[in-house]
Amino acid sequence: MKKFAVAGIAALSLSACGGAGGVVDADADGDGEVTQEEAQAVADQIGDEVKPQPGQYKATLTFVSAELPGAPPEMVDMMGAASGNDYEFCMTEEMANQGYGEAMRENQDDSCTIDRMTIDGNDMDMAMSCNDPNMGEMTISMQGNVSPTASDLTMVTEGTFGPMGEGKMEMNIKQERIGDCEG
Repeated sequence: MKKFAVAGIAALSLSACGGAGGVVDADADGDGEVTQEEAQAVADQIGDEVKPQPGQYKATLTFVSAELPGAPPEMVDMMGAASGNDYEFCMTEEMANQGYGEAMRENQDDSCTIDRMTIDGNDMDMAMSCNDPNMGEMTISMQGNVSPTASDLTMVTEGTFGPMGEGKMEMNIKQERIGDCEG
């Protein structure tokens, strides 16, 4: 489960950088698969044009729904109860300067491949497939709006949730710059 969570966080990190003007589709050759090289080319292009602003951010993760037939009902209830909690973090100037390209390089591994990555202005649509020997196969899709100071994304994870079996989970992830970093 950790690798799938990391993949989702990586996608969120990538999306926080916003989009350049016009539609940017990572599937340059149109074959329906986004290679690491194609994703990297888009990441580098967008990373050079738009970067997140440094500062203090508030993030909110909201649990929307879960269809996990193999999970105890109290587990699903706990997921809902744990969501909606806000937390703050400081995006330093160094982190902001790394931008989209560096986030892509740091968070990509052999367990996940990008199936789709399109950015149209501030609209982002991304999907990846992950395969972990301990958990199984999953697809993670993220759609929403991004800018240098905010993001509002819906993340849907479908596939095998380890011993719980097949399922689907949906979350909303919002981030907003709320000022300068403290200290």
